[in-house]
Amino acid sequence: MADLRLVLVTPEKTLFDREVDSVSVPMFDGSAGIYPHRAPLVGRLGVGELTLRSGGGTESYFIEGGFVQVKGPQVSVLTSAAVPAGELTVEEGTAALEEAKAEKGSTDAAIESREQKLDRARKMITIARRN
Repeated sequence: MADLRLVLVTPEKTLFDREVDSVSVPMFDGSAGIYPHRAPLVGRLGVGELTLRSGGGTESYFIEGGFVQVKGPQVSVLTSAAVPAGELTVEEGTAALEEAKAEKGSTDAAIESREQKLDRARKMITIARRN
């Protein structure tokens, strides 16, 4: 029996709003598993895989940062972008990786931006290979 309600929202639309058994979210500094009766939480999300379990099955989404709030039985995930993991392709991730590798720049901001894009592309490839 699900005691959590997950709401996954992007600027364009609400992608998911239903009962789940548990949720795993990528935080900016690791990951967090969220189960029923968890203490309240507000946290910054990182880039990676959001996995939900419901009724014996699992679903995954590739998300790109944002925030998570756990308050009572509701888990709210606000992210700039979310793609069902099954829609990702290794080719798409590889293209993003090659594009990031080709970026030039020697300022701290340019180097940091490149590293973030490389990390994002590598995570896309990993998730695409699993699904």
